[in-house]
Amino acid sequence: MYAPIPALNLLKEFEEGVDDYFTPGFELIPFGADDGGYPQLSDRIRPFAQATGSGSTYAIWLRDGRTDLATLPVLFLGDEGGVHVVARDLPELLRVLASGWEPMGDWDGVEYADESEAAEGDEEAYDPCPANPAFRAWLRDRFGLEAAEDPNEIVRSAGEELREPFAAWIGPLIPDAVGGHGAG
Repeated sequence: MYAPIPALNLLKEFEEGVDDYFTPGFELIPFGADDGGYPQLSDRIRPFAQATGSGSTYAIWLRDGRTDLATLPVLFLGDEGGVHVVARDLPELLRVLASGWEPMGDWDGVEYADESEAAEGDEEAYDPCPANPAFRAWLRDRFGLEAAEDPNEIVRSAGEELREPFAAWIGPLIPDAVGGHGAG
């Protein structure tokens, strides 16, 4: 078993069955094995995935005593600074990931961008996540979920909804983290 979250165990099986990225820069890491670069948060987060190829991380925020960890908010821990709420729960993050858009974050916020490029002239098309169609089908079949058309809408909404409890928790630990509010 990879994690105490059934959905992450299923995602691990999916990830092991594809040969390419299914969302840009995303890779599962040993569940809760590190602090995502923020040791002062280690008692309230459980990192579970690399969010970008440069070292940003996704982590479950242990906001309260819920035993179903999939229902807890997901944080983006930026490798260039910044800690932000990106989803109200794991199913929302899966929808964000299925968009195929890449996260970019700093202290001011995190924003997802579509980095794919259509072929032009002699240039080949660029697809940062060739296995994304398989991931979308898997997400639909396993969870009845569709990819977010614009993942920034989910990020903004989750950030706004959880702004006050997030700021109350993180403010004393990392004061710079309360300045940003999710997707720009």
